[in-house]
Amino acid sequence: DNVLDGWANIDLESNGEVIGWNLTDRLPVCTGNIELIFCEHFIEHITLKQAQIFLGDCYRVLQSGGILRVSTPNLKKIIAEYLSGRTLEWCDVGWSPATPCQMVNEGFRLWGHQYVYDADELKQVLEEAGYRKVTQVAWHESKTPALRKLECRPYHGEIILEAVK
Repeated sequence: DNVLDGWANIDLESNGEVIGWNLTDRLPVCTGNIELIFCEHFIEHITLKQAQIFLGDCYRVLQSGGILRVSTPNLKKIIAEYLSGRTLEWCDVGWSPATPCQMVNEGFRLWGHQYVYDADELKQVLEEAGYRKVTQVAWHESKTPALRKLECRPYHGEIILEAVK
């Protein structure tokens, strides 16, 4: 539902404003053609192997100096909430697990999640894909003006990394 003006918006299903494309397939873009890519709450929905291929393909289509911004749930945040016994962190988005154990299991399995990252793991996957500089950034913040204030979800400790080709 988050259509960004001035961006090629891609999702599994097309709706007129959004290009329908399965992002586990090779991107239909020429090599070195793209300046910026923003990916919010997607990579946790594919396997680690699929994410490695996807992030590598993003690298392929980015021009030299191009930037990929990735936002995804944070494994460490989920575990910290579990260890503290808290379950209300995400109630503002309609998720209120009954117990900490249910929170962890639901956080890993609901919504089609396949692989939940911590920042170190995601950074390593990006570096293995070829990105030369990977930086953790704050929600809605970036040194690149076009990458600021893009996240549409409320902030709940997500990992947000920017990776430069």
